[in-house]
Amino acid sequence: MKSLNRLISDYTDLLKRGELQLAYKGILDFLGKLRADFIKKYPWYDVSGIYQGYMDMSYFALSNEHFKKKGLKIAVVYLHDKGAFEVWLSARNREISKSLEPLVNGVIVDGLMVFHDETNLDAVIECSLSSAPDFDNQAALICEIEQGVESFVGAVERVVTSKPITLIGG
Repeated sequence: MKSLNRLISDYTDLLKRGELQLAYKGILDFLGKLRADFIKKYPWYDVSGIYQGYMDMSYFALSNEHFKKKGLKIAVVYLHDKGAFEVWLSARNREISKSLEPLVNGVIVDGLMVFHDETNLDAVIECSLSSAPDFDNQAALICEIEQGVESFVGAVERVVTSKPITLIGG
């Protein structure tokens, strides 16, 4: 394993090239456009600000009355190390998340390929939206992501929010 000094030196070299900053800015600018489109097209969602992250993930969250009452939200996530977009069902706290495990374990939600990465403590279930996003065709990418989110939200509402969930921790 490299020392911290070596890692920072390598990082500095990458920054000097200038491409890392341009790519990161491009990702965040796209998320801003996507977020603005959600606000415009889906006024029934409360849309959070963008969490920029630590170059691991960047996201914004969506919530509606059904999800809020259950302590849930939907996250539209860009995973930097995968170069991919996913949509996650997340809970307000670990207790709510744990209470949902029996409802979502092994469930294929309305034909969607949902999964749960056991190392991801931020999501109850996840679904891939775009594993190879085309940032050069942003209109098509926005459409692809929005359609995937709509399918995921509809499926999750039918499976999860129809079940009684006891809110723990308020």
